[in-house]
Amino acid sequence: MKRLFVFAVCLLILAGLWVPVTASSQEQEGEEKIVRVGWYESAFHSTDEFGRRSGYGYEYQQRIATFTGWTYEYVEGSWSELFEMLVAGEIDLLSDVSYTEERAEQILYSSEAMGSEDYHVFISPDNTEIRPDDFSTFNGKTVGVNKNSIQEQMFIDWADKHGVTPEIIECTEKTPEMLDMLARGDFDMLVTLDTYGNTADIVPVCKIGSADSYFGINKARPDIKQELDVAMNRIFESNRDFNQQMTERLNKSSAVSSFLTQEEKDWVGEHGTIRVGYRDEFMPYCAYDKDTDSLDGALLDFLNFARTCEKNAVLDFETQPYPTPEEALEALENGRIDCVFPVNLSAYDAEERGFIITDPFVNTGMYAAVRSSDHEGLSPDRDMTVAVLNGHTSHETFLMDYFPGWEKKYYNSNAEDFKAVASGEADCTLVSNYRINWVSDLLSKYDLAAISTGETMDLCFAMNREDDCLYSIINKVIRQYPDTTKNSSLTHYSFKEEKVSFVDFIRDNLAVFIAVVAAIVVVILLLVIRSLRSEARASEGRRLISETERDPLTGLYNWNYFLAYANRIFKEHPEKHMDAVVINIDRFHSVNDLHGRDFGDQVLQTVGEAIRNFLESTEGIACRALADRFDLYCLSRNDWWEKITSLQDRVDSLSRNASIRLRMGVKPWKEGMEPLVQIDRARTACNSIRGDYKNNLMVYDEKMGLREERDQRLLNDLRQALDEKQFRVWYQPKYNIKGSTPQLASAEALSRWVHPDLGIITPDEFIPLLENSGQITLLDHYVWEQAAAQIASWRERYGIALPISVNLSRVDVFDPDLIITLDGLVQKYGLKNGDLKLEVTESAYTENAEFLIRVIELLRQKGYEIEMDDFGSGYSSLNMLSAMPVDILKMDMAFVQNIERNEDDLHLVELIIDIARYLHVPVIAEGVETEKQMNLLRDAGCDLVQGYYFSPPLPPDEFERKILSDA
Repeated sequence: MKRLFVFAVCLLILAGLWVPVTASSQEQEGEEKIVRVGWYESAFHSTDEFGRRSGYGYEYQQRIATFTGWTYEYVEGSWSELFEMLVAGEIDLLSDVSYTEERAEQILYSSEAMGSEDYHVFISPDNTEIRPDDFSTFNGKTVGVNKNSIQEQMFIDWADKHGVTPEIIECTEKTPEMLDMLARGDFDMLVTLDTYGNTADIVPVCKIGSADSYFGINKARPDIKQELDVAMNRIFESNRDFNQQMTERLNKSSAVSSFLTQEEKDWVGEHGTIRVGYRDEFMPYCAYDKDTDSLDGALLDFLNFARTCEKNAVLDFETQPYPTPEEALEALENGRIDCVFPVNLSAYDAEERGFIITDPFVNTGMYAAVRSSDHEGLSPDRDMTVAVLNGHTSHETFLMDYFPGWEKKYYNSNAEDFKAVASGEADCTLVSNYRINWVSDLLSKYDLAAISTGETMDLCFAMNREDDCLYSIINKVIRQYPDTTKNSSLTHYSFKEEKVSFVDFIRDNLAVFIAVVAAIVVVILLLVIRSLRSEARASEGRRLISETERDPLTGLYNWNYFLAYANRIFKEHPEKHMDAVVINIDRFHSVNDLHGRDFGDQVLQTVGEAIRNFLESTEGIACRALADRFDLYCLSRNDWWEKITSLQDRVDSLSRNASIRLRMGVKPWKEGMEPLVQIDRARTACNSIRGDYKNNLMVYDEKMGLREERDQRLLNDLRQALDEKQFRVWYQPKYNIKGSTPQLASAEALSRWVHPDLGIITPDEFIPLLENSGQITLLDHYVWEQAAAQIASWRERYGIALPISVNLSRVDVFDPDLIITLDGLVQKYGLKNGDLKLEVTESAYTENAEFLIRVIELLRQKGYEIEMDDFGSGYSSLNMLSAMPVDILKMDMAFVQNIERNEDDLHLVELIIDIARYLHVPVIAEGVETEKQMNLLRDAGCDLVQGYYFSPPLPPDEFERKILSDA
């Protein structure tokens, strides 16, 4: 009887195991896998009035389905209800699940986050063994990591999580050297920051790291987890900023791979030519050119770029025009083409038709053509009838997205659309901003005006969902295509060429024609007169010009010829007193970044033209010596201030939205001084006023020469000074004044240079010099080491772990080994990360702020405290404070100096402290010199102070006697 009972129990267990195994087998054998996914209405998931789903989670799941082939069955409920259903096995997948250890016992998590990324595994371009879609290819391979680094432990955890067993090689070399080691084959893979994928010839394989929210998977469905992990990995390798871009687009730029993965290369090799369908007669985007029997428009430029932009593959395309987007999409469905452009479909509409939509290639502002007499404006709430071209799915999607209440009437051509608006059959028709010039004749013919809808439309590529490799390839090309190139292409093709007869032109512009003819006659007469006067002088110039080339942008000489000609003038005409002048455009790289290279070229051309005009009235020559520097060699004069002012006015007139500052340095004539030396000293004068926004002109004098020689000596002596410990690190205490008795809280490390020949050199002299030369990092590392050692020494001798603030310059922030260096000091001296406080000046946040803030956030996550030094020195405003990652605010001493005598200064200090208190940021006041200042600051709510009232900066031994002995 007992044996029979045991046998029955075994049968029940086997039956229970058989059911899911059988179900799983059926899913594998079927053509598609059904995944039950939780759907909850929120900002994360939403359904519009047309029943279309959208939102961050929905679009994320659609991208995953591209690579997995899943079909979703949506189960609705609240998030809490759905999570219970996920645990119970009633659904398979749920998005936006935060990680907790308790939940981890109930469900599975996606291995990657729906969030940020930090580190990647890279391989060399010729490595074909390691694949992103099969992590088992990692087994037995070697991977290089920085020894004792964050990424080492991160990779170990990642490898354990995925069940792979590569051999880890710990490296002490810096990252550039490790990249060379990867290229040499010293190891198969390298774990490093994903930003290196932009600058080095390396191929990303997979991302490792952490995140904030995940996909949750039912614990009985490891098959879904496995496919989900592979799909998310492929998404991230195609677009490493996918999460960030999704957040910016749906919940309110990207490292790009210039290599195809092995799977993508295999697809290109097997598939061959990529067939691209496009809408005909849709310039500036695309059109069929009958004269050349080929594609024309911005799409042509994009495909030409795409052919060779990937470093390890060449892409081949053939194109096919279609009258409407709908006909092109039907051809895609029937397999006659591989992709279509331009397409604007919602993620829901694409899913319904079996398509997947790439990232936007173009984002265009949308206009509506209305009758000129219509002054009511556009609104989703206004009853309007819009004329729509038959088969124009992009405009239909746009209307459903932004103007769902408008009635649509369909016509067969653009001309019929515009005619319907003019006759009153329709109130408007849609036009892309780039197409306005192409329909200008229709606007004029029917007396219509184009007004902005206030909305934009994305134009993308569409392909069949199963073409995941093509989807990934096109997205990579889109992200590599420079915005400047794209904008230039669209602008070029936006202008419609029309053939106008000469007679028609004269008839339409008779007054202008007469004026032009008269002007030409006058110009010819002036040129003849001028030619006669300058023929003798011009003959020598023509001979010299024929021997060399000019700068093509400005028309000025290049540097080599300029110098040769200056030397010739110096030797052959010693009687001429010549000045050397250097003109520099301040922060020209920022002008290009903010306003585009086309505007930057316009600035250079304006300066070049002004210099050429000036040289016509005097004997002299000029060149464009560097990207943003111009050198002149001309007859000596005393009105250089007027010249730089006039030139500055010309540049200012280019744009009221651009702040462009010119600097001029002049070295007056000196008997016997050669041009090269004279120009170099003019350059020194010009550089001396960098950052001095009150002065545009500096004339070189002997004091400047002595100062330059002294600065160069200090730079030459720097490394020897560090080796010989000529720099003395002194410490100034900081006190907490919130109680009745001030308490020692921390100290600030301040350096002094005791030069063996020049004596004591103040920080005001050597710190700006080192910052401008990029060598401040050497001193900072020295001070960090001294401060760390001092903290450890005082802790051992006095039992006090006194934190010390040290300087973190902008140059330090761009060091890829910054965190490794700081962590190494902390470990070497047995400190806590909070023992070293990092002071960053307020001005550092004003240039490349996004990158600096990202690094500062990483430091804060590691436990380092960040002090904003010199707050209020003139670079930022109070409303920027909330966006800056700081732990302590250090007021500039200028605020404190007059608070005893000036109520306005005191009120300003109180305001800053109140705002900082609201943001939960403590405040340090520096430069406190009197007891009254301290009491006023305490009454205002200031937390910490430092200054001569308590103590000046002291050498370590004196600090111990006067400060620590009383602590």
